[in-house]
Amino acid sequence: MSRANRLHEVEQKCIRKPRIQLLWVDARDTPADIEAKRQRLIAGGRARPDDEFVYVRWKQRGES
Repeated sequence: MSRANRLHEVEQKCIRKPRIQLLWVDARDTPADIEAKRQRLIAGGRARPDDEFVYVRWKQRGES
């Protein structure tokens, strides 16, 4: 195996594919609240900025 092929193989193993992150948002959350939740996940090391964030809206009991 040539040196270039080995280098390419190592680089491909190191590339991390973006993951899907679920963010549970309340109807009362403002866009700033949602962005803060996203930033907390990133700052805590549980997500990366290039991950895909899917917003899941949840309702409290009694909401229609």
